[in-house]
Amino acid sequence: MAQVRDENWFGPTKTLGVTMAGLRRRLVMAADACGRPHRLPRIVTLRRHGYRLEP
Repeated sequence: MAQVRDENWFGPTKTLGVTMAGLRRRLVMAADACGRPHRLPRIVTLRRHGYRLEP
């Protein structure tokens, strides 16, 4: 998170969470569109560290 925000960050704190929720939603829609929901990559939240994409 230090690479995304510095100590003087004054913007909303939910920006990254909302962006990740939208990305997760798009991944589900893409998997449904191609008919392969079992091959859906997952975005896992790592508390206090960030996010990880799992195939």
